Amino acid sequence: MPYSKEIGTDAQPKEENVKLTHCESATLKDILQTRLIECGWRRQIEQFIREKIAERGNQTITSEELAAEIVPQARAMVPEDVRNEMMIRVREALESSLTRK
Repeated sequence: MPYSKEIGTDAQPKEENVKLTHCESATLKDILQTRLIECGWRRQIEQFIREKIAERGNQTITSEELAAEIVPQARAMVPEDVRNEMMIRVREALESSLTRK
């Protein structure tokens, strides 16, 4: 059976893509935003943005350029406890989506 891979004889069937509802997604975003404000992350990022703009002086900077500089560092600055809490909440939401199917 040289073509068994092409026929799809995998032992485990592929699961369907699991997606969150719009309501679940919006709720998770709201929780994340609240947690980031509570821990001071948002203030830190706002200050970081001001510093980056001040570094440029009179040079213009596009929002895309600013985002390219800020986003990687901003993601790294998310507190570990907030990151862990959100991972748990997302996992729970996805698992509940699976049970509804």
